[in-house]
Amino acid sequence: MFDGDSHHFLCSGSDPASLIARFRQLADDLEDIDKCLAARPRTASLNSWALGQRTVPCLIGRPIGHPIVSDGRTACSSELVYLDPDRGVARTMSRWYRLGTRVDPEYWGERLREEVNPSGSH
Repeated sequence: MFDGDSHHFLCSGSDPASLIARFRQLADDLEDIDKCLAARPRTASLNSWALGQRTVPCLIGRPIGHPIVSDGRTACSSELVYLDPDRGVARTMSRWYRLGTRVDPEYWGERLREEVNPSGSH
């Protein structure tokens, strides 16, 4: 269910230079959001998305065009650092996402229970 980016936690022994570079890129992206979005960054889409929660905020959804996760496969994003539903964009520690259709978090609670327990029995 995780998108492969979850190993990039801030406190999990990341190389400090790599972590600094990631935060610098994140800060650059957020400093001028309009310029960044106008440049049409390589962006994955996320359909059926909801605001999820782990030990850090994240998104849950079905990515399209993600470099690691197959299209339509359920995934949790890396840490969510910027969310603008009005503009239809979100920035996680790893990448920008264009936001597709938003769903209630309960949508994913039901789907994930079905994935874990497809027969409906307990």
